Amino acid sequence: MAVQTGFVLALVIPLIRHRAPKTFDNHQGVSVIIAARNEAKNLNQLLQRLKEQDQEYPYEVIVVNDRSTDQSALLLNEWQKQWKALTVVDVESLPAGWTGKKYALFCGVQKARFSKLLFTDADCLPASDQWIQLMGNALANDYQVVLGYSPYAKRKGWLNRFIQYETLWVAMQYLGFALWKKPYMGVGRNWAVTHQHYDLDFLKKIGHLEGGDDDLMVGHLSKTHSIQILIEPAAFTVSTPKETLKSYLHQKIRHLSAGKHYDKKDQTLLGIFTLSCVVGWGLFFWALATSSLPSWIWTAFGVRCLLNYAIIRQLGQKLKTEIEIWSLPFLDLCYCFYYPLVAIKALATKQVEWK
Repeated sequence: MAVQTGFVLALVIPLIRHRAPKTFDNHQGVSVIIAARNEAKNLNQLLQRLKEQDQEYPYEVIVVNDRSTDQSALLLNEWQKQWKALTVVDVESLPAGWTGKKYALFCGVQKARFSKLLFTDADCLPASDQWIQLMGNALANDYQVVLGYSPYAKRKGWLNRFIQYETLWVAMQYLGFALWKKPYMGVGRNWAVTHQHYDLDFLKKIGHLEGGDDDLMVGHLSKTHSIQILIEPAAFTVSTPKETLKSYLHQKIRHLSAGKHYDKKDQTLLGIFTLSCVVGWGLFFWALATSSLPSWIWTAFGVRCLLNYAIIRQLGQKLKTEIEIWSLPFLDLCYCFYYPLVAIKALATKQVEWK
């Protein structure tokens, strides 16, 4: 319990205190890159939101249509006729050694004209008309990579509560470690990098993996480049949450499948953090069953819960991912069962499809 609480305090307090970085506008254009497959239901709203961006300097939007079988091609063709800033790249088939999203991103980056690359997904929406401006300007002051935040839209039900909690928990780790100068991943729904530093050769190297286009790339770039975070609400992108447990687990297995390729030091650090949570709950139940002084056990575990939940709730308020405090004990316990099971499944799965 002490290990977990120590991690939470060390990661969350700097995030709560973090303020928007002071940057200068270097008048450089931004290329927004979106890999999409069968996203006709989302693309119209996303493109409209991108068209309404308040961006003083030039930007372009590149949508790579990866072998879609719905109405995506027709919709994108109509948009391209009316909006000159939009470029559509159609992928008809995959070359050997590539998975869908990796090759789509490879094509998008090659097509980009501007010096800054900004990535998001087709089922995400910028939280404000300042998104491109803020993320693009953050690539300044000798920073080559910017990690943003992408909360999920709030819906009714326990699945959505858990999605909100898990998203906040993951953000606490990758954003918190980035502030400690130990970045190991980002989320593909909202991150930016200078064009000249995006490593296409590394993308080719991991092209056969289904996941990792964001976290493995960020981990790779962090070894030689400076990374900062931007967690201002106006710079968020809001993602569409999964509505069924099956689709959510499939998504998380794909995300976690890249974890086996993390740097060993990152795997160890993250493993200790997660294990402290799982073991903490396990020892709590064991101590209750075997101790002759259960009041002491309840007191110790209660202090741990109150401290952790209070500070996590503060982080949720800062990141606009607020979770009812009464639900946190249940979500905390569920996470301790969920993470080991999904992680084991992800490690054991040899092939996970994007869509």
